[in-house]
Amino acid sequence: MDKEITCPECGSKEISKGKLDGYVALRPADKLWSTGSPMMAEVCTDCGLIINIRVTKPEKFKKK
Repeated sequence: MDKEITCPECGSKEISKGKLDGYVALRPADKLWSTGSPMMAEVCTDCGLIINIRVTKPEKFKKK
């Protein structure tokens, strides 16, 4: 079950998800050749605030 998110800027509960597209990926700083992970954001549809950004493949950031 998803937790209910409230925008800290305007108080709205109208939150949607978006994907950063193109060549944007977060790469581990200590892994030069890693392809990294795409990122997803939760966005307030009333004021436009990006509430959080998460990688979709957090396992790529684990130390081996």
